[in-house]
Amino acid sequence: MHELSLIESMLSIIREEKAKHGMDRILRVRVVNGALSGAVSDALAFGWECLTQEGDLQGVALEITDAPLKVVCGACGKPFEPEDKHYMPCPACGEILGHTVTSGKELYIEEIEADIPEDGEPATGV
Repeated sequence: MHELSLIESMLSIIREEKAKHGMDRILRVRVVNGALSGAVSDALAFGWECLTQEGDLQGVALEITDAPLKVVCGACGKPFEPEDKHYMPCPACGEILGHTVTSGKELYIEEIEADIPEDGEPATGV
C-alpha cells in the first residue's frame, strides 16, 4: 500500500509548513486526489488515520477531494470527461486516441487550516 508512504510525505510537508508559517495547531488538511494519480482515496484516509493517531497531528481532520479525469480531444479539440479512464471515445467525433489530459493526474495538499497565532495573523497556508 504505497498510500502510507504518500501520507508520510504529506505529513512531512505539513510539519514544514507549520514551522515555516508559525502555525499553532493544525485543524484540517485538504488534499486533492486525481482519478489517474494512482492513489486510492479510501487508502489515503486509512493511512492518515493510522499515522496521526498519536503525536503533534493527532485529531487533525483530512478532507479528500477527488478530481475527475478531464481530457481534450486530440482530433476536434472538444473537452470532455470520459466515463472510463482506459477507453475514451470523444463524444463529438468518436476519436479514441491522442487526447490531452487536463485534469486527473494531480495529488497535492490544497489547504492547511490552523489555529490563528497569538499575533492575530491568519494561519492558513499552502
